[in-house]
This record gives sequence, C-alpha cells and structure tokens, in this order.
Amino acid sequence: MKKFRWAVIGAGIIAKVVCKEIVKSGRHEIAAVFSRTYKNALALANKYGAKCYKTLEEMLADKDVDAVYVATPHSAHYSNMTACIEAGKPVLAEKAFTVNAEQAEKVFALAKEKKIIACEAMWTRFQPVVLEMADAVERGEIGRVTRFVGGFSTPATWVKQYLSDRLFNPRYAGGALLDVGVYPISFSHMLLGMPEEIKCNAEIADGIDYCDDITLQYAGAVCNLSCTIKGLSSFKGVIEGDKGKIIIPNYTRPKKAVIYDENGRKKRVIKGRRGYIYEFDAFCDSVRRGESECVYMRPSDTVEVMKIMDECRRIIGLKYPDDVEKA
Repeated sequence: MKKFRWAVIGAGIIAKVVCKEIVKSGRHEIAAVFSRTYKNALALANKYGAKCYKTLEEMLADKDVDAVYVATPHSAHYSNMTACIEAGKPVLAEKAFTVNAEQAEKVFALAKEKKIIACEAMWTRFQPVVLEMADAVERGEIGRVTRFVGGFSTPATWVKQYLSDRLFNPRYAGGALLDVGVYPISFSHMLLGMPEEIKCNAEIADGIDYCDDITLQYAGAVCNLSCTIKGLSSFKGVIEGDKGKIIIPNYTRPKKAVIYDENGRKKRVIKGRRGYIYEFDAFCDSVRRGESECVYMRPSDTVEVMKIMDECRRIIGLKYPDDVEKA
C-alpha cells in the first residue's frame, strides 16, 4: 500500500521525535514541513527528503499531502487547524487540542461541515496497554471504578532547555494545565466521562499555572489528579474498583499494567509496546476509510476534556490574553 504522506506544522522537539518514529514503520512518510522559523523547517525537511515551505498556504496547497500533523504551541492550534480544514486536509493536532472548549467546538463544527476528520493527538488513548486495560475495566474485572489517582510532571530545567520557554509564556497558553495536566484529565475522562463536580487549586505566577491539584467528583467515584512544571514526580496511575485495582507504572505511555483482585492478589499482567505510531496508524486508517472521527479520541472526548480544563482555569482565575482565548 502507498505510504501515507504527512505535512508537519512546527519543527520543534516533539515534531522531531514523532517524525523519527513514524517513518521507521515504513507506512508513513514526511512529505512537507512548515514552521515560523524557516531554518528549523528546512533542517527537518532535509532530514526526510520533504518539501519545505515558507508559507502555510503554499504547503496546504500541496496535492501530495494526505494529512497534516500540528506540533505548534497551544495558542496556534486553532488557526493552524482551521486553515488545514479549509484547505481540505485531515488534521491530527497535539494536545492540548486548543486553548479552550469554544475553539475546539468550532474546529470540529468546521470539520463536520467540510467532511474532514480532525483529531487530538492524545497518544495515551491509543496505546495497546491502555486499550486492553480499558477493555478490562469495561468488562468489570475490577468491578465498578471508585477512584483514579494520577499525576504528570516536567522539570522546569528540562522545559527551559528543550522547549524554548514556551510553557512560561501566557501568550502561548503556557503553564502546567494545558501541557501536562491534560494527561491525567483525559485519562480520567476515558474511565468515567464528565464529572459532576470539579475542584482545583493552583500555584500561579506571571500569568501561568506552575502546579495544579485537581479533584474530579463523580457519583460514587473520585479522581485525584496533579500536574506541575516545577519538578519530577511519579507517573504511576492507580485505578481502584470495588472488586480490585489496576496499577500502571507509567499510565501516560505504559508498557505494563497489573490487575489485582479485591484481596490484593495479582490476577494478570498486561504488556505491550508503546509509541507515537499507534495514534498515527489509527488516524491514517480512519482517513482511508472515510470516517468522520477516530474512535479512540472522538471529538466529544476532546471537547469535554477542554471543558474540564476551562472550569479548572475559571476556578483558579487563570485567563490567557484575549487574542489567545478568542475563537
């Protein structure tokens, strides 16, 4: 089968890591690259023998492109995606999908109108271990889910070294919530859906949140979540049920999950590979089948996750500049 041809918007660290992985499968190729910094775009394009464009409009006019991968700061996602959809290009955009739920809803409404698929690249939801674990939960292997505990962290020194300080700039919708808090929130949503009540406490300075403690309350269940861009913490996820529990050493990109019964005895271990390739393969399949959405990360999932983060920001009083928030 002919390789799936990707255009890439953005040439930062995440774009470099993703491109390197997906081309290894032999199923995908990098056909075009655009970035605000032409030098960076050219370096990435040359590595894969791709075309390099100086304007987004020129790239989106390229008939050799099957879909677009958006790897820019959160604040650029909305304009990037609407441009792609208007040009008739399916689009897979990094998390957080947009800055707020209103932007996400408008992107998906436009995609529906143009009959173009748009999807959030929340790679956790596509991982084989997560899919098998979610199926185990659905089958009732641990009974009714009563609690999920999970966090996500990134050291500030790593951010400053590799991400050009974008996470410390409110004009890029920086901070912990949209960049790392989205992981435990999306995982909780996968398990339990939209919560009945949301609580959030945060450390805020210079227009961004550095740390957040989030409680999502459901009927008979609770999710205790945390995120920070100040230092490293555990990536362990624990799903508790009334008939057992599941422990995932790294729930955001797992290679293993262990299921225990209600007496604490190990029942079985789920193992599998992890990587970005799974979301790209799934998206490719959805495009080629002419589907309107990718089942592992549906538009409704993305919008509800954005609504949870909107409410967290409302509670802690965090608002980005008006032109960043607008849809």
